[in-house]
Amino acid sequence: MRNIELLSPAGNFDCLKAAVSNGADAVYLGGKNFSARAFANNFDEQQLIEAVRYAHLHDVRVFVTLNTLLTEKEFDNAVKMADFYYRNNVDALLIQDLGLYDFLKQKYPDFELHCSTQMHVHNLEGVKTAKQLGFKRVVVARESDLDFIRQACMQGIEIETFVHGAICVSYSGECLMSSATKNRSANKGMCAQCCRLRYELYEEKGNKIKTDTDYLLSPKDMFLLNDIPDLIDAGVSSFKIEGRMKSAAYVGYVTRMYRKAIDSYLNSQEYKISDQELRDLKVLFNRNFTDDLLHGRKGLFGQMTPNHQGIEIGEVLYCRKGKAYLSLKEGLSQFDGIRIGDFGCIVNRLYQDGMLVSSVRAGQTAAIDCDDNLKGKVYKTLDHVLEESILKTEEKKIPLDMEISVCASQNVSVKLHSGEYSYSYRSDIIAQDALKAPLSRDSIIRQFSKLSDSVYELRNITVDTDQAFLPIRDLNQIRRDAVDAFNEFRLNSFHRETIKAEYPVSSIRDIDYPVEAVQINDVMKINDEEYPINYVINKDSVYSQSENAVICEFGGLLKNYSKMIAYYTLNCCNSHTYEFFRKLGFSYVVLSSELHDNEIKDLISAYESRNKERIRPFVLTNGDRVLMYLNADPFDSYTEKGKTYYLKDRDNRYDIRKHKGITELIQRDFANEIDTEDIVPLTVTLD
Repeated sequence: MRNIELLSPAGNFDCLKAAVSNGADAVYLGGKNFSARAFANNFDEQQLIEAVRYAHLHDVRVFVTLNTLLTEKEFDNAVKMADFYYRNNVDALLIQDLGLYDFLKQKYPDFELHCSTQMHVHNLEGVKTAKQLGFKRVVVARESDLDFIRQACMQGIEIETFVHGAICVSYSGECLMSSATKNRSANKGMCAQCCRLRYELYEEKGNKIKTDTDYLLSPKDMFLLNDIPDLIDAGVSSFKIEGRMKSAAYVGYVTRMYRKAIDSYLNSQEYKISDQELRDLKVLFNRNFTDDLLHGRKGLFGQMTPNHQGIEIGEVLYCRKGKAYLSLKEGLSQFDGIRIGDFGCIVNRLYQDGMLVSSVRAGQTAAIDCDDNLKGKVYKTLDHVLEESILKTEEKKIPLDMEISVCASQNVSVKLHSGEYSYSYRSDIIAQDALKAPLSRDSIIRQFSKLSDSVYELRNITVDTDQAFLPIRDLNQIRRDAVDAFNEFRLNSFHRETIKAEYPVSSIRDIDYPVEAVQINDVMKINDEEYPINYVINKDSVYSQSENAVICEFGGLLKNYSKMIAYYTLNCCNSHTYEFFRKLGFSYVVLSSELHDNEIKDLISAYESRNKERIRPFVLTNGDRVLMYLNADPFDSYTEKGKTYYLKDRDNRYDIRKHKGITELIQRDFANEIDTEDIVPLTVTLD
């Protein structure tokens, strides 16, 4: 039977321990830079060393997210970090930047690389391309349905799927909304979560459309606990829990639930989450749960608030003299978090019958300090008692067998066995001939069973002894030294395997760069040549049959056209990515539209210095730009076929376009003033 991995998030060391203690097979975490969750606590170098040691001693793998796009000035530091991770036995890197991929594959051919979901692998050609490029694993797009996942698992490469947590409304790696409106690039780990903001929907003539909620782009949270059997049968290798910004209690409990579901199915047992377990999951964090992306239904949206929903526990009876009186249908404890409408607080003081209390049971009336005239339902958003209980989960222990030899006039020896590891330890301490009472077998077992300060729990122990004697303190020292030596043996047994990249490399040809390029809808025109554009969202892996083509997504990288253009949605941000595209045979490269003047100049200078070849990258300088590609349409119930609509926030308008079954949010009249003559300006017009 193949290994089924449960992969949990670790935003800090407490979350790492919670994940390990509750059954994670692997954890993913970020360093202080170049992580797609830049605002998580993340790990500095010393913490990373300790994290890898802790995880590996508990038989848990560690994956590090180096999954942001890199500008020229950032690239060398990213490589230094990758080198540090390599030298300190990180199991794998999750990456997005194709230039970083190419560099690491050449310098560290045995460093396991995973395609981050930021790489936008959403079709079978993308999965096949990842295999040819020598990736060990693909984290498929969250938008993947069960049928696609099933087919992806048949391509001979590990498939990792998200199963729980926050969902991006736009295809990952292709969302420019945060960058365009907040100057915080999601591709650099700084997403401002624009999908969680308020929007108004308008018909083209300016008529505002009445909607059930202002949070039109805010999706529910993914919840695939009940779908684990189908995903295992489909062939998924790794089940990924989102949440590097979440608490240790959240990480621990969600890990525990998915561990139960996986193990139950593998042991041919039926698992159904209990009402209490579902309640606990919801109070830890939820925006309402859905498995709609997996099954293609249409219940992804409809949020009345983009925040943690909590669970309903009662309602406000009345407010009087600085207190709100609550009728409870579920218990409330001191230090719980509650929300009433827009008001939220931690309950530092809890009253019943005018007295301060630590808890109030369901069916009773409680009071809290409050200056507002509150009305409405009461929601619990933090359960202090639950979180405390989760964090008290016993640390995971590794089963250990020992064979101990304590014989007179001989060095004491200990053989240790755990899983695939066996190690023989020979102490410098020599047992003495017993002058009176020899050391008993029970005494030896008792001392060697004291493993509470280690990662092990004793499973089996055998003792060979004769008329020997040793002081108890020596036995204890031998046990400690043997366990320490076994730890180092296990850690030093870490090894890597090379995965070869097998793809054709094109010879770099001289290029006659045009003065400018123009795109109108799905065709780019350069001089007198037309280049059909293969769409950014290409779920069915359908590519143009023309001689020339524009490639917009990962699955098209290895296509064999006479002339190819790498589109800006392929996120070329540095000279190494540009060089990789040239290696694959691309004639022209459109740089990422998120790059600024100096970053473009740095890219050109670095490429020309390294390759002794002059280049003129294409740059989107003006026109229309898609900011979001939405697999599910949040406006469907409000719009009519044949009419055009747009979305507005406080400052901006976003046109809505349905294109090839995908809903796009478009920024009209994008202007990018580039102060250099070393580019080919590109104008884009979308109808």
